[in-house]
Amino acid sequence: MITALRRLFSSTVGKFIALAFVGLIGVLFALGDVTGNASFGGLGGANVAKVGDTEIGVGELRQKVQQAYDQARQQQPGLTRQAFVESGALDQLLDQLVNDAAVRQYARDIGFGVSKRLIDGQIADAFAGVSGTFDQKRYEAYLADNGVSEAQLRREVETLLLTQQLAAPIGNLPNVSPGLARPYAVLPLEQRRGQAVYIPSSTFAPAGDPGDAVLKTFLAQNAAKFTVPERRVLQYALFDRAAVPIPAVTDAEVAAAYKANAAQYTAAETRRIAQVIAPDQATANSIAAKVRGGTPLAAAAQSAGLSASTTGELTQSAYAATSSDAVAKAAFAAKRGDLVGPTQAGLGWIVARVESVTAKPARTLAQATPELRAELGKNKANEAIVDYYNKVQDAVNGGASIEEIAADRKLKVEETPALLPSGRAPGQPAFALAPELAPMIAQAFQGGAEGEAAIATLVENEKFAIVSVKSVIEAAPPPFAQIRGDLLAEWRFAEGQKVARAKARAIVKAVEGGKSFAEAIAAAGPNIGTVQTIGGRRGDLARSGQRVPPELALLFSMAANSVKTLEIPGNRGWMVISLAQVNRPDPKSVNDQIVASVARPLAGAMGSELVGQLIAEAKRRVGVTINKGLVEQLRKELTGNAPVNE
Repeated sequence: MITALRRLFSSTVGKFIALAFVGLIGVLFALGDVTGNASFGGLGGANVAKVGDTEIGVGELRQKVQQAYDQARQQQPGLTRQAFVESGALDQLLDQLVNDAAVRQYARDIGFGVSKRLIDGQIADAFAGVSGTFDQKRYEAYLADNGVSEAQLRREVETLLLTQQLAAPIGNLPNVSPGLARPYAVLPLEQRRGQAVYIPSSTFAPAGDPGDAVLKTFLAQNAAKFTVPERRVLQYALFDRAAVPIPAVTDAEVAAAYKANAAQYTAAETRRIAQVIAPDQATANSIAAKVRGGTPLAAAAQSAGLSASTTGELTQSAYAATSSDAVAKAAFAAKRGDLVGPTQAGLGWIVARVESVTAKPARTLAQATPELRAELGKNKANEAIVDYYNKVQDAVNGGASIEEIAADRKLKVEETPALLPSGRAPGQPAFALAPELAPMIAQAFQGGAEGEAAIATLVENEKFAIVSVKSVIEAAPPPFAQIRGDLLAEWRFAEGQKVARAKARAIVKAVEGGKSFAEAIAAAGPNIGTVQTIGGRRGDLARSGQRVPPELALLFSMAANSVKTLEIPGNRGWMVISLAQVNRPDPKSVNDQIVASVARPLAGAMGSELVGQLIAEAKRRVGVTINKGLVEQLRKELTGNAPVNE
């Protein structure tokens, strides 16, 4: 299955399906289904959608959202569920479930099918062990870890295979005709010219204070904007090698190590030997004669079409292993500078010269003791920190609290203020943890429930932290009094934004009524920004790799001689864009090479479009009904905006 998924992702159809079936393909079944009749609070077992004869329960959708949110938090620990849902996740996951059910049912209706044997093969491939055969334990562990039943996983695999059968023939377009590609090839050469005016909200922001009641209502309506992400109060205790008692190295241990490694301390001799290996005795004799006549060994070997090499420092036994016992015996009987051979060996005839002789005297126990004591001490230190760590880990696994572990180990427990995943404390701006504690914070935000201890590695094999979440402060806006000043400023911008929007719409209406852009701006009243000319060539917009300005992106999506409004995020104002000129070269003027370069990527885009149309047709054929009221009720509950008894 993994191989199939990789092939699918590399194709046009795969890219589209990765968007349309986020949970199915994008995360390899990580968003496991739950039963459609699962209950959720006051929503009970109602269905949020019906796709043909398939019902999608509210519990199934909510579980999908929760699983996707948990995954997203691994990448963004400070992400709130409210922000996650409001970013469109709920709608996207509902679309995924609907598309999944529609494609599966449509494929069956028109005669496509997937055999049990094929599904078995895909699962066996995905859960193959090191030996390449199906690993039952790995399979069962996956199901348990992800809360997915075998039937649910098999349904997901079936959907994937049916989607491949349906979409691959139309999604994998190899190319498009030059005639179809030519109009698109001219687009990068298109030039546009227009005008833009910016209407800042600050110009029209009221100066007065509306009072607490209005600001509290504004806060309720914009809670997400002022919400501080989840914070956690941490308790931690540090330990490193300095905190670990290390047993002293005894004389008996030194003596035992000396005895166990006696060969290292006996007298020994090593030699460096230059040599050449000839294929036959005659060649070897010729080389040896030249060397004895004063020719360097390397030059003599080169004259015979061979090359000489020099060994490292070797003992006699080590040299014998690379040549032969006879060659080694002769080389170690000779003096420095002597030529040895030719002597026959397994690879041919060896001519050798002794380059250097190094005598290593024997070392007594007393002489070797400092070295042995240092090495044994280092080993004991490593064993001690590992043993200490393992015992702490055993205590953590056994459910001991951080206070219990610290008391047992005589460690100091520290406590942080309420922290964000970044390590910043919103309530204490001056607070700062040491940078080396960053792994501890990451561990705490990925860990389990309050009070559960864990170990974080700060410096590999050197320093560690026992960390526990003392308390979790859920994401919420700060107290009203604390942020009243920020609320007032944002309320003023929001009120000014309403005026700016009205003026932007008035300008558009005036232009559509026949006035020029300049006349419409003048009629909108004072305090409107200066008109600026904008435009350029389409192909140059993103050439620098930077983000395309929103006003230019809008300009290049407008119809000729049209006028549009553009909201500036953050209640900072509105823009009005007028497109006055579009210059597009004649498609016939584009050379064939440019057309060919456009045809292939255009085939990918068209393949994606066709797959999208296929999914839309599948939903139309089987019939889709969405319970919008129930979806909105679920949205409110997930974001915490629903009344208590709703």
